[in-house]
Amino acid sequence: MRYTASDRLPLIIGVTGHRDLIDSELPLIRRRVAAWLAKLRADYPDLPLLILTGLAEGADSLVANIAHEQNVEVINVLPMPISEYRRDFNKDALQDFERLAALGETIELAVLPSSLDASLPSSQDGEATGDERVDRSRQYEQLGVFLAAHCHILLALWDGKTTTGLGGTSQVIDFHRRDASALNSSEQLRSELDSGDDESDLIFHVHCGRQSSGPASGGEAGAGHWFTRSDIEPRTDEMPSRYDSVFEHMTQFNIDAALVAEKSDTGALMPEPGDPTRDEICAPIAKLFATADALALRYQHRVHWALRTTIIAVLIAGLAFIIYADFDNQQNMIWVYFLFMGLAISSYYLARWRDWQRRYLDYRVLAEALRVQYFWALAGVTNNRPARFSHDSLFRGRDLELGWIRNAMRAAGLRADGHPIAGNNGLTQAVRYWVGNERDGQHAYYARRAGTKLAKHRNTGRLTLACFVAGLLAAIVLAFAADRLGGMANNLLVALMGLLPIVAAARHNYAHRMAERELVAQYDHMLNVFARAERMIDRAGDDSSAVRQILQELGDTALEENAQWVLRQRERPLPGSDAMA
Repeated sequence: MRYTASDRLPLIIGVTGHRDLIDSELPLIRRRVAAWLAKLRADYPDLPLLILTGLAEGADSLVANIAHEQNVEVINVLPMPISEYRRDFNKDALQDFERLAALGETIELAVLPSSLDASLPSSQDGEATGDERVDRSRQYEQLGVFLAAHCHILLALWDGKTTTGLGGTSQVIDFHRRDASALNSSEQLRSELDSGDDESDLIFHVHCGRQSSGPASGGEAGAGHWFTRSDIEPRTDEMPSRYDSVFEHMTQFNIDAALVAEKSDTGALMPEPGDPTRDEICAPIAKLFATADALALRYQHRVHWALRTTIIAVLIAGLAFIIYADFDNQQNMIWVYFLFMGLAISSYYLARWRDWQRRYLDYRVLAEALRVQYFWALAGVTNNRPARFSHDSLFRGRDLELGWIRNAMRAAGLRADGHPIAGNNGLTQAVRYWVGNERDGQHAYYARRAGTKLAKHRNTGRLTLACFVAGLLAAIVLAFAADRLGGMANNLLVALMGLLPIVAAARHNYAHRMAERELVAQYDHMLNVFARAERMIDRAGDDSSAVRQILQELGDTALEENAQWVLRQRERPLPGSDAMA
């Protein structure tokens, strides 16, 4: 399952807008949208654009046509099964819909249980199935939520007026800015007082008029502005810089992914193939996981190399200085001191310049988040709140530093969220290969890692104690036997007294930077979490809904732990950063 150029993280643009655009304004709107897409491609050449559109008349079809003209990939997200959706188009519009639908991949959103209403007249609200008819407003609302939740930028062809209809353009914009949707309960609505930054509210507004309400005010048809949830900068001509940083991290991932393309099929989440349909739905997540895992290992090795090189170089420099100071005719040792101090400083700045630590931490968190996302999709775990998806569980969407990771999850989970897996075969595989037991899965993994980290932590304690004891013995010998020892022996003892504490401090510093003690606690905690999950699943037996609920809670715990881990590790820079920063 190798990661290729076609698997690169895309820059996803969701489209919302009015059906009844004014004909005379269409040339202005087309030019604005075409120029905007071209600028995005120029600004982010390593992020292929991906358009998500419902293919409705007006704004949706206009943007889809422009995207196809520019060879931009389009995924058609339909609010309901296509056989039902066709009823919303007149004859001429239906022909255009069928043409556009054939040009791109299609995701058909399922009919919500609450959307089946026997009281709705079939002439207005859908084709009857028995006594049940589709509530189209609810389906359009679900479409708007799906588009807004999975895009990185929402492109809105909007007259700027607020309306109250379900699934309308203003409601999609409101959801993208504040999570405001009838599909969310009131406690999920983001307050206007919430000033926390995240990446989920970026909108590009193209001004337009409507046939039902008149042309754009002030002759602004085709004008475009950026805006977000913030009311400090309500409209800007340029994208806010904080979002540019998120997209730059996504770009860096795509560039790095090419470095491990031949290795990215080694981190398989499951050792055996499953159902072909399930594998196809979950494949984007699995491919991205394998790449993120390979990159995390790559940059982990580089961070460890920089850390070890810095510490060892400082040790050798310290030894050279002791020899220079305590031994006669060792003036050349000062050059050894300069050489290794220079090596220590160079290794630190190389790691900092290449951003190795940030990339290692981010790629590890991404890989672990994708692990959860994959097994949730495989097991058919869906959020109890229809307007919430797996990426919303990563640190609750409130930390901009992790924003690019949530964007990666949006892209990877697009098909899995659009085609939830039914049945229990995938559930059985998720329990086996994710939860596992004492021999398999994450249970066994954390058991092994907890033991390994505990052994390293104990070895650190033993080495530190041995160095201090040896240094103390050297001091005792020097104190009571200096007169009977020669000058060289005394100098060696003095050198040991100076060097051994440095060795102990270096090993302790290395253990601190590697978070040995914290990792022992973390692995032990996660071992207990997975062990408890295994016992709970055993008690649940054949109750698949109970098992899925356990997996939901297990994934939430793992995502929260990973997010907290990366934030803690960012506070643990390479040695010398306090002095060198």
